[in-house]
Amino acid sequence: MEKKIKSFSALTIFIIIIATITALCLTGSKDLSSVKDVKMTKNSENSISLSWKEVKKADGYYVYNLDNDANKYVKLGESKGNENCKFEIKNIPSASVYKIKVLAYRSFMNKEYLSKKAKEYTFYSNPSKPVLSAFSGGKGVLSMEWDDQDNLAGYDIQYSKNSDFSEYKNEQISDGATRNFSVKDLSVGEVYYTRVRSYMVVDDKTIYSEWSDTCQATIYDRDINIGKVDPTKPMIAFSFDDGPAYDYNGSNSTKRILDVLEKYNARATFFMVGERVNNETKHLLDKEIQLGCELGNHTYSHNHYGSQVTASDISKASKQIEKISGKAPTMFRCPGGSITPAIRKECKKEGMPLAYWSVDTEDWRSKDAGKVYKNITKYAYDGSIVLMHDIYPSTADAVEKVVPELIAKGYQIVTVSELIAAKTGDNPKPGNQYVDYKTINNNTH
Repeated sequence: MEKKIKSFSALTIFIIIIATITALCLTGSKDLSSVKDVKMTKNSENSISLSWKEVKKADGYYVYNLDNDANKYVKLGESKGNENCKFEIKNIPSASVYKIKVLAYRSFMNKEYLSKKAKEYTFYSNPSKPVLSAFSGGKGVLSMEWDDQDNLAGYDIQYSKNSDFSEYKNEQISDGATRNFSVKDLSVGEVYYTRVRSYMVVDDKTIYSEWSDTCQATIYDRDINIGKVDPTKPMIAFSFDDGPAYDYNGSNSTKRILDVLEKYNARATFFMVGERVNNETKHLLDKEIQLGCELGNHTYSHNHYGSQVTASDISKASKQIEKISGKAPTMFRCPGGSITPAIRKECKKEGMPLAYWSVDTEDWRSKDAGKVYKNITKYAYDGSIVLMHDIYPSTADAVEKVVPELIAKGYQIVTVSELIAAKTGDNPKPGNQYVDYKTINNNTH
Protein backbone atom coordinates (compact mmCIF):
# COMPACT_ATOMS: atom_id res chain seq x y z
CA MET A 1 0.00 0.00 0.00
CA GLU A 2 2.81 2.33 0.98
CA LYS A 3 4.53 1.66 -2.39
CA LYS A 4 1.35 2.55 -4.27
CA ILE A 5 1.02 5.82 -2.36
CA LYS A 6 4.64 6.71 -3.16
CA SER A 7 4.17 5.85 -6.86
CA PHE A 8 1.00 7.94 -7.04
CA SER A 9 2.71 10.84 -5.34
CA ALA A 10 5.64 10.67 -7.75
CA LEU A 11 3.30 10.56 -10.76
CA THR A 12 1.32 13.50 -9.41
CA ILE A 13 4.47 15.54 -8.92
CA PHE A 14 5.64 14.65 -12.46
CA ILE A 15 2.31 15.72 -13.93
CA ILE A 16 2.43 18.97 -11.98
CA ILE A 17 5.94 19.67 -13.24
CA ILE A 18 4.96 18.93 -16.85
CA ALA A 19 1.85 21.09 -16.52
CA THR A 20 3.88 23.90 -15.03
CA ILE A 21 6.47 23.70 -17.81
CA THR A 22 3.71 23.58 -20.42
CA ALA A 23 1.97 26.56 -18.86
CA LEU A 24 5.19 28.53 -18.79
CA CYS A 25 5.95 27.68 -22.43
CA LEU A 26 2.41 28.50 -23.43
CA THR A 27 2.60 31.81 -21.63
CA GLY A 28 5.91 32.52 -23.35
CA SER A 29 4.41 31.65 -26.71
CA LYS A 30 1.41 33.89 -26.17
CA ASP A 31 3.44 36.80 -24.84
CA LEU A 32 5.75 37.46 -27.80
CA SER A 33 7.05 41.01 -27.85
CA SER A 34 6.04 43.34 -30.69
CA VAL A 35 8.42 43.74 -33.58
CA LYS A 36 10.19 47.07 -33.25
CA ASP A 37 12.35 49.39 -35.32
CA VAL A 38 11.28 48.15 -38.76
CA LYS A 39 13.50 50.01 -41.21
CA MET A 40 13.97 50.27 -44.97
CA THR A 41 17.66 49.43 -45.36
CA LYS A 42 17.67 49.76 -49.14
CA ASN A 43 15.29 50.41 -51.98
CA SER A 44 15.38 50.63 -55.76
CA GLU A 45 12.88 51.12 -58.56
CA ASN A 46 11.65 47.53 -58.15
CA SER A 47 12.50 46.38 -54.63
CA ILE A 48 12.41 47.28 -50.93
CA SER A 49 14.73 45.71 -48.31
CA LEU A 50 13.57 45.66 -44.65
CA SER A 51 15.15 44.87 -41.28
CA TRP A 52 13.98 44.93 -37.65
CA LYS A 53 15.02 44.08 -34.08
CA GLU A 54 15.08 40.45 -32.99
CA VAL A 55 12.16 39.20 -30.89
CA LYS A 56 13.22 36.63 -28.31
CA LYS A 57 11.57 33.19 -28.47
CA ALA A 58 10.18 33.92 -31.96
CA ASP A 59 10.37 31.17 -34.57
CA GLY A 60 10.06 33.68 -37.38
CA TYR A 61 8.24 36.71 -38.73
CA TYR A 62 5.38 37.47 -41.10
CA VAL A 63 5.41 40.61 -43.26
CA TYR A 64 2.08 42.18 -44.23
CA ASN A 65 1.07 45.03 -46.54
CA LEU A 66 -2.15 47.02 -46.46
CA ASP A 67 -4.38 46.30 -49.45
CA ASN A 68 -6.13 49.64 -49.91
CA ASP A 69 -8.87 48.20 -52.12
CA ALA A 70 -9.82 45.47 -49.65
CA ASN A 71 -8.87 47.62 -46.64
CA LYS A 72 -7.05 44.74 -44.97
CA TYR A 73 -3.50 43.53 -44.49
CA VAL A 74 -2.26 40.86 -46.89
CA LYS A 75 0.70 38.61 -46.13
CA LEU A 76 3.69 39.26 -48.39
CA GLY A 77 5.85 36.47 -47.00
CA GLU A 78 7.81 35.28 -44.00
CA SER A 79 11.29 35.35 -42.57
CA LYS A 80 12.16 32.15 -40.66
CA GLY A 81 14.34 32.12 -37.55
CA ASN A 82 14.32 34.64 -34.72
CA GLU A 83 17.67 36.08 -35.83
CA ASN A 84 16.67 36.31 -39.53
CA CYS A 85 15.31 39.82 -39.08
CA LYS A 86 15.14 40.91 -42.71
CA PHE A 87 12.91 40.65 -45.74
CA GLU A 88 13.03 41.82 -49.36
CA ILE A 89 9.99 42.82 -51.40
CA LYS A 90 10.95 42.06 -55.01
CA ASN A 91 9.65 42.66 -58.53
CA ILE A 92 7.33 45.52 -57.63
CA PRO A 93 6.30 48.52 -59.75
CA SER A 94 8.32 51.70 -59.44
CA ALA A 95 6.95 54.51 -57.26
CA SER A 96 4.88 52.07 -55.20
CA VAL A 97 3.96 52.86 -51.58
CA TYR A 98 3.73 50.03 -49.04
CA LYS A 99 2.07 50.17 -45.61
CA ILE A 100 3.97 47.46 -43.75
CA LYS A 101 3.39 45.54 -40.51
CA VAL A 102 5.71 42.80 -39.21
CA LEU A 103 4.48 40.19 -36.70
CA ALA A 104 6.60 37.67 -34.83
CA TYR A 105 5.29 34.12 -34.54
CA ARG A 106 6.00 31.06 -32.39
CA SER A 107 4.73 27.51 -32.86
CA PHE A 108 3.89 25.31 -29.87
CA MET A 109 1.93 22.07 -29.63
CA ASN A 110 0.64 22.35 -33.19
CA LYS A 111 -0.59 25.87 -32.61
CA GLU A 112 0.83 29.17 -33.84
CA TYR A 113 0.93 32.28 -31.72
CA LEU A 114 1.50 35.82 -33.03
CA SER A 115 2.79 38.95 -31.36
CA LYS A 116 -0.20 41.08 -30.46
CA LYS A 117 0.60 44.59 -31.56
CA ALA A 118 2.31 45.83 -34.70
CA LYS A 119 3.11 49.36 -35.75
CA GLU A 120 2.43 50.37 -39.35
CA TYR A 121 5.43 51.64 -41.32
CA THR A 122 5.42 53.39 -44.70
CA PHE A 123 8.03 52.42 -47.30
CA TYR A 124 8.32 52.89 -51.06
CA SER A 125 10.11 51.88 -54.25
CA ASN A 126 11.84 54.68 -56.12
CA PRO A 127 10.39 56.37 -59.22
CA SER A 128 11.86 55.16 -62.52
CA LYS A 129 14.32 57.19 -64.54
CA PRO A 130 12.26 58.73 -67.39
CA VAL A 131 13.01 57.99 -71.05
CA LEU A 132 13.08 61.43 -72.67
CA SER A 133 13.00 62.67 -76.25
CA ALA A 134 13.40 66.31 -77.31
CA PHE A 135 12.81 68.07 -80.61
CA SER A 136 11.89 71.41 -82.14
CA GLY A 137 8.11 71.35 -82.10
CA GLY A 138 7.75 74.42 -84.26
CA LYS A 139 9.22 77.86 -84.82
CA GLY A 140 11.16 78.78 -81.68
CA VAL A 141 9.72 75.82 -79.76
CA LEU A 142 11.53 73.19 -77.71
CA SER A 143 9.28 70.17 -77.17
CA MET A 144 9.85 67.28 -74.77
CA GLU A 145 8.09 63.94 -74.39
CA TRP A 146 8.73 61.07 -72.00
CA ASP A 147 7.49 57.57 -71.30
CA ASP A 148 4.36 56.62 -69.43
CA GLN A 149 4.76 56.01 -65.68
CA ASP A 150 2.33 55.44 -62.82
CA ASN A 151 1.96 56.61 -59.21
CA LEU A 152 3.78 59.91 -59.71
CA ALA A 153 3.11 63.38 -58.36
CA GLY A 154 4.92 65.27 -61.12
CA TYR A 155 8.10 66.08 -63.01
CA ASP A 156 11.07 68.39 -62.66
CA ILE A 157 12.44 69.74 -65.98
CA GLN A 158 15.68 71.54 -66.75
CA TYR A 159 16.73 73.04 -70.09
CA SER A 160 19.92 74.88 -70.93
CA LYS A 161 22.23 76.06 -73.70
CA ASN A 162 25.05 74.32 -71.82
CA SER A 163 25.45 70.54 -71.92
CA ASP A 164 26.72 70.54 -68.31
CA PHE A 165 23.68 72.52 -67.08
CA SER A 166 25.98 75.01 -65.36
CA GLU A 167 23.22 77.51 -66.12
CA TYR A 168 19.68 76.34 -66.69
CA LYS A 169 16.02 77.16 -66.42
CA ASN A 170 13.68 74.98 -64.43
CA GLU A 171 10.04 74.01 -64.84
CA GLN A 172 8.00 72.06 -62.31
CA ILE A 173 4.97 70.01 -63.38
CA SER A 174 2.69 69.02 -60.52
CA ASP A 175 0.65 66.51 -62.53
CA GLY A 176 1.94 62.94 -62.66
CA ALA A 177 -0.22 62.15 -65.71
CA THR A 178 1.59 64.71 -67.91
CA ARG A 179 3.77 63.21 -70.64
CA ASN A 180 5.01 66.27 -72.53
CA PHE A 181 6.06 69.88 -72.19
CA SER A 182 7.04 72.69 -74.56
CA VAL A 183 8.99 75.92 -74.15
CA LYS A 184 8.20 78.72 -76.62
CA ASP A 185 9.93 81.83 -77.92
CA LEU A 186 13.44 80.38 -77.90
CA SER A 187 16.30 81.57 -80.10
CA VAL A 188 16.16 80.06 -83.56
CA GLY A 189 19.26 78.09 -84.52
CA GLU A 190 20.34 77.55 -80.92
CA VAL A 191 20.98 74.07 -79.53
CA TYR A 192 19.20 73.36 -76.25
CA TYR A 193 19.92 70.54 -73.80
CA THR A 194 17.20 69.19 -71.60
CA ARG A 195 16.58 66.52 -68.95
CA VAL A 196 13.69 65.47 -66.75
CA ARG A 197 13.21 63.56 -63.53
CA SER A 198 9.98 62.27 -62.00
CA TYR A 199 8.97 62.55 -58.37
CA MET A 200 6.52 61.09 -55.88
CA VAL A 201 5.40 62.40 -52.49
CA VAL A 202 5.31 60.10 -49.44
CA ASP A 203 4.31 61.51 -46.03
CA ASP A 204 5.09 65.06 -47.22
CA LYS A 205 8.53 63.95 -48.41
CA THR A 206 9.46 64.39 -52.09
CA ILE A 207 11.37 61.48 -53.63
CA TYR A 208 13.02 62.07 -57.03
CA SER A 209 14.05 59.61 -59.71
CA GLU A 210 17.40 59.78 -61.44
CA TRP A 211 17.69 62.41 -64.14
CA SER A 212 16.89 61.15 -67.61
CA ASP A 213 19.66 60.94 -70.17
CA THR A 214 20.30 64.40 -71.59
CA CYS A 215 18.65 65.16 -74.93
CA GLN A 216 19.46 67.98 -77.30
CA ALA A 217 17.49 69.73 -80.00
CA THR A 218 18.18 72.49 -82.51
CA ILE A 219 15.46 75.15 -82.57
CA TYR A 220 14.05 75.66 -86.08
CA ASP A 221 12.69 78.81 -87.67
CA ARG A 222 9.62 77.08 -89.12
CA ASP A 223 7.22 74.29 -88.37
CA ILE A 224 8.63 70.99 -89.61
CA ASN A 225 7.47 67.48 -88.84
CA ILE A 226 10.38 65.78 -87.07
CA GLY A 227 8.39 64.53 -84.08
CA LYS A 228 10.65 63.03 -81.42
CA VAL A 229 13.69 62.72 -83.68
CA ASP A 230 17.15 63.97 -82.76
CA PRO A 231 18.58 65.34 -86.06
CA THR A 232 22.13 64.93 -84.79
CA LYS A 233 21.86 61.14 -84.51
CA PRO A 234 21.65 58.49 -87.28
CA MET A 235 18.20 57.27 -88.29
CA ILE A 236 16.42 54.77 -90.52
CA ALA A 237 12.80 54.96 -91.67
CA PHE A 238 10.85 51.73 -91.35
CA SER A 239 7.87 51.35 -93.68
CA PHE A 240 5.29 48.59 -93.93
CA ASP A 241 2.94 47.85 -96.86
CA ASP A 242 -0.30 45.91 -97.40
CA GLY A 243 -1.69 46.04 -93.86
CA PRO A 244 -3.31 46.18 -91.47
CA ALA A 245 -2.95 42.47 -90.72
CA TYR A 246 -5.86 40.36 -89.59
CA ASP A 247 -5.56 37.99 -86.64
CA TYR A 248 -4.06 34.62 -87.55
CA ASN A 249 -3.67 31.64 -85.20
CA GLY A 250 -4.32 33.84 -82.19
CA SER A 251 -1.73 36.43 -83.18
CA ASN A 252 -1.52 39.60 -85.25
CA SER A 253 1.70 40.55 -87.02
CA THR A 254 0.89 44.27 -87.18
CA LYS A 255 0.24 44.32 -83.44
CA ARG A 256 3.50 42.45 -82.78
CA ILE A 257 5.40 45.06 -84.79
CA LEU A 258 3.67 47.89 -82.93
CA ASP A 259 4.57 46.27 -79.60
CA VAL A 260 8.25 46.30 -80.61
CA LEU A 261 8.07 49.93 -81.72
CA GLU A 262 6.45 50.90 -78.44
CA LYS A 263 9.02 49.02 -76.36
CA TYR A 264 11.94 50.79 -78.03
CA ASN A 265 10.35 54.23 -78.47
CA ALA A 266 10.44 53.80 -82.25
CA ARG A 267 8.00 54.67 -85.03
CA ALA A 268 7.26 53.68 -88.63
CA THR A 269 5.08 54.53 -91.62
CA PHE A 270 2.27 52.08 -92.37
CA PHE A 271 1.05 52.11 -95.99
CA MET A 272 -2.42 50.60 -95.70
CA VAL A 273 -4.78 49.03 -98.18
CA GLY A 274 -8.10 50.86 -97.80
CA GLU A 275 -10.36 47.82 -97.91
CA ARG A 276 -8.45 46.27 -94.97
CA VAL A 277 -9.14 49.34 -92.84
CA ASN A 278 -12.38 48.65 -90.96
CA ASN A 279 -13.81 48.22 -87.48
CA GLU A 280 -11.95 44.94 -87.09
CA THR A 281 -8.57 46.59 -87.64
CA LYS A 282 -9.40 50.01 -86.17
CA HIS A 283 -7.56 49.23 -82.93
CA LEU A 284 -4.32 48.89 -84.91
CA LEU A 285 -4.68 52.34 -86.47
CA ASP A 286 -5.51 53.77 -83.05
CA LYS A 287 -2.30 52.25 -81.70
CA GLU A 288 -0.26 53.58 -84.62
CA ILE A 289 -1.54 57.09 -83.96
CA GLN A 290 -0.91 56.74 -80.22
CA LEU A 291 2.72 55.77 -80.84
CA GLY A 292 3.32 58.64 -83.27
CA CYS A 293 3.49 56.41 -86.34
CA GLU A 294 2.57 57.72 -89.76
CA LEU A 295 -0.55 56.62 -91.62
CA GLY A 296 0.15 55.94 -95.29
CA ASN A 297 -2.03 55.23 -98.33
CA HIS A 298 -1.41 52.10 -100.47
CA THR A 299 -4.53 52.41 -102.67
CA TYR A 300 -7.94 51.02 -101.81
CA SER A 301 -7.73 47.44 -103.08
CA HIS A 302 -4.12 46.89 -104.25
CA ASN A 303 -5.30 45.36 -107.52
CA HIS A 304 -3.95 48.12 -109.80
CA TYR A 305 -0.29 48.87 -110.53
CA GLY A 306 1.51 51.76 -112.22
CA SER A 307 -0.55 53.22 -115.07
CA GLN A 308 -3.59 51.23 -113.90
CA VAL A 309 -3.80 53.19 -110.65
CA THR A 310 -6.54 55.81 -110.79
CA ALA A 311 -7.17 58.93 -108.75
CA SER A 312 -10.16 57.10 -107.25
CA ASP A 313 -7.92 54.24 -106.05
CA ILE A 314 -5.99 56.79 -104.02
CA SER A 315 -8.78 59.09 -102.82
CA LYS A 316 -11.06 56.20 -101.83
CA ALA A 317 -8.32 54.75 -99.62
CA SER A 318 -7.64 58.14 -98.02
CA LYS A 319 -11.32 58.61 -97.19
CA GLN A 320 -11.59 55.13 -95.69
CA ILE A 321 -8.50 55.58 -93.53
CA GLU A 322 -9.75 58.94 -92.26
CA LYS A 323 -13.26 57.57 -91.67
CA ILE A 324 -12.02 54.74 -89.45
CA SER A 325 -9.10 56.46 -87.69
CA GLY A 326 -10.20 60.09 -87.71
CA LYS A 327 -6.90 61.01 -89.36
CA ALA A 328 -6.05 61.31 -93.05
CA PRO A 329 -2.93 59.61 -94.44
CA THR A 330 0.08 61.87 -94.97
CA MET A 331 2.21 59.71 -97.30
CA PHE A 332 1.53 57.52 -100.36
CA ARG A 333 3.27 54.47 -101.77
CA CYS A 334 2.14 52.95 -105.03
CA PRO A 335 1.79 49.14 -105.25
CA GLY A 336 4.91 47.91 -107.01
CA GLY A 337 6.51 51.35 -106.81
CA SER A 338 5.75 52.45 -110.38
CA ILE A 339 4.21 55.92 -110.60
CA THR A 340 2.71 58.19 -113.24
CA PRO A 341 2.04 61.92 -113.57
CA ALA A 342 -1.62 61.20 -112.76
CA ILE A 343 -0.65 59.49 -109.49
CA ARG A 344 1.61 62.38 -108.53
CA LYS A 345 -1.14 64.87 -109.39
CA GLU A 346 -3.66 63.17 -107.09
CA CYS A 347 -1.10 62.91 -104.28
CA LYS A 348 -0.24 66.58 -104.63
CA LYS A 349 -3.93 67.42 -104.54
CA GLU A 350 -4.30 65.48 -101.27
CA GLY A 351 -1.09 66.96 -99.81
CA MET A 352 0.78 63.64 -99.80
CA PRO A 353 4.45 63.08 -100.69
CA LEU A 354 5.29 59.66 -102.14
CA ALA A 355 7.71 57.11 -100.70
CA TYR A 356 9.77 54.63 -102.69
CA TRP A 357 12.52 52.72 -100.85
CA SER A 358 16.29 52.33 -100.69
CA VAL A 359 16.31 48.94 -98.92
CA ASP A 360 14.02 46.17 -100.16
CA THR A 361 13.91 43.32 -97.65
CA GLU A 362 11.96 41.13 -100.11
CA ASP A 363 10.06 39.75 -97.14
CA TRP A 364 7.09 39.01 -99.40
CA ARG A 365 9.27 36.68 -101.46
CA SER A 366 11.22 34.79 -98.81
CA LYS A 367 8.88 34.92 -95.80
CA ASP A 368 12.08 34.10 -93.93
CA ALA A 369 12.84 36.14 -90.79
CA GLY A 370 16.57 35.43 -91.07
CA LYS A 371 16.79 36.77 -94.62
CA VAL A 372 14.74 39.86 -93.76
CA TYR A 373 17.00 40.53 -90.78
CA LYS A 374 20.12 40.08 -92.92
CA ASN A 375 18.88 42.44 -95.65
CA ILE A 376 18.24 45.17 -93.10
CA THR A 377 21.52 44.83 -91.20
CA LYS A 378 23.53 44.53 -94.42
CA TYR A 379 21.98 47.26 -96.53
CA ALA A 380 20.26 49.82 -94.29
CA TYR A 381 22.14 53.09 -93.71
CA ASP A 382 21.67 56.44 -92.07
CA GLY A 383 18.90 58.15 -94.04
CA SER A 384 17.54 55.02 -95.74
CA ILE A 385 13.93 53.92 -96.20
CA VAL A 386 13.35 50.22 -95.51
CA LEU A 387 10.48 48.40 -97.23
CA MET A 388 8.63 45.60 -95.40
CA HIS A 389 5.12 44.15 -95.19
CA ASP A 390 3.39 43.94 -91.81
CA ILE A 391 1.03 41.13 -92.89
CA TYR A 392 3.69 38.41 -92.49
CA PRO A 393 4.50 36.81 -89.10
CA SER A 394 8.06 36.23 -90.39
CA THR A 395 8.47 40.00 -90.82
CA ALA A 396 7.31 40.53 -87.23
CA ASP A 397 9.91 37.95 -86.15
CA ALA A 398 12.63 39.90 -87.97
CA VAL A 399 11.49 43.23 -86.52
CA GLU A 400 11.58 41.83 -82.99
CA LYS A 401 15.22 40.91 -83.52
CA VAL A 402 16.55 43.81 -85.58
CA VAL A 403 15.04 46.83 -83.80
CA PRO A 404 16.88 46.40 -80.47
CA GLU A 405 20.13 45.78 -82.37
CA LEU A 406 19.76 48.96 -84.44
CA ILE A 407 18.85 50.95 -81.34
CA ALA A 408 21.94 49.58 -79.57
CA LYS A 409 24.06 50.77 -82.50
CA GLY A 410 22.72 54.30 -82.06
CA TYR A 411 20.08 54.38 -84.79
CA GLN A 412 16.68 55.97 -84.39
CA ILE A 413 13.78 54.14 -86.04
CA VAL A 414 11.49 56.81 -87.49
CA THR A 415 8.70 57.49 -89.97
CA VAL A 416 9.41 58.45 -93.58
CA SER A 417 8.25 62.04 -93.02
CA GLU A 418 10.32 62.38 -89.84
CA LEU A 419 13.40 61.09 -91.66
CA ILE A 420 13.16 63.61 -94.50
CA ALA A 421 12.28 66.56 -92.26
CA ALA A 422 15.01 65.83 -89.72
CA LYS A 423 17.70 65.25 -92.34
CA THR A 424 16.85 68.15 -94.66
CA GLY A 425 15.37 70.66 -92.27
CA ASP A 426 12.18 70.79 -94.32
CA ASN A 427 9.01 68.74 -94.70
CA PRO A 428 8.74 66.37 -97.66
CA LYS A 429 6.99 68.00 -100.64
CA PRO A 430 3.58 66.68 -101.78
CA GLY A 431 3.84 65.07 -105.21
CA ASN A 432 7.55 64.24 -104.91
CA GLN A 433 8.70 60.62 -104.50
CA TYR A 434 11.55 59.98 -102.05
CA VAL A 435 13.93 57.04 -102.41
CA ASP A 436 15.78 58.01 -99.25
CA TYR A 437 16.01 61.24 -97.28
CA LYS A 438 17.67 63.22 -100.07
CA THR A 439 17.02 61.31 -103.30
CA ILE A 440 13.90 62.26 -105.26
CA ASN A 441 12.91 60.06 -108.20
CA ASN A 442 9.63 60.90 -109.91
CA ASN A 443 10.17 58.48 -112.80
CA THR A 444 10.05 54.99 -111.30
CA HIS A 445 8.44 52.59 -113.79
